Amino acid sequence: MAKINVLAGNFLQGDSEYYEGAFRLKTLSNPAPGVKVQASAFRNLEVASQDSVTNKDAIGYGIAGAMLLGPVGAIAGYLMAGKETEITFIATFKDGSQLLAATDSDTYRDISRHMSH
Repeated sequence: MAKINVLAGNFLQGDSEYYEGAFRLKTLSNPAPGVKVQASAFRNLEVASQDSVTNKDAIGYGIAGAMLLGPVGAIAGYLMAGKETEITFIATFKDGSQLLAATDSDTYRDISRHMSH
């Protein structure tokens, strides 16, 4: 299950989930567990922004590297964790409702792939 961070739109802000072409989105009338929405319900999907962000594991790898090899190990551990791309996207549903959300690039690609099915 992938994490989706809902930023604005017709759904409650905060963490939501995406799995195999379907979202679990929180609404005022159904905050928990939320409503299930298929990516195929989108009429339009577009990238609002794309940012390179440091993987959340980078600090842990850096500390482990420092413990093993000192400062050079810290740098190597940090670089091993790498960076990932965060995609902020706007989705317009066929019923006119909208969603502004952020997720990683792999999840966005999967959403895009399921949109047309």
